[in-house]
Amino acid sequence: MLILFRGLPGTGKSYLVGKLLERREGFLVLSRDALRASIIPRPSFSSEEKSLIDDLIIAMAGVLLEKGRDVLIDGMALSSAARVEQFARAAQAAGAALRVVECSCSERTALARIAADAGAHLAGDRGERLYFEVKARFEALARPFC
Repeated sequence: MLILFRGLPGTGKSYLVGKLLERREGFLVLSRDALRASIIPRPSFSSEEKSLIDDLIIAMAGVLLEKGRDVLIDGMALSSAARVEQFARAAQAAGAALRVVECSCSERTALARIAADAGAHLAGDRGERLYFEVKARFEALARPFC
């Protein structure tokens, strides 16, 4: 099974991933934030860098799913419907179920959460500016994933 946690920064994706892991063992977590931190010593947080990391995570998810592992995707807003479809194709190719968890909260709450963990979050570009950039480009999904 592949579960994508999707939503604007500060909407609780990582929190919910943690809660799910407390209740159900066996999932492997792939996180853009963690992967970038482990392979890029001084990240620029450019769109090209994010795209590279996203491509790696999709490929890694595909390999893990083909090996029968359950995977959670965290640390990505997944604002692009096309990116979600790429994950859907990887799950389908592996014969794995796909679920998308849409995370949302009030703008005020998200911005308060972002401010509260300023400087402590793995995503060094996480801030109010990023919130509004992602919000402006966030796309609705063309079909349900449940």
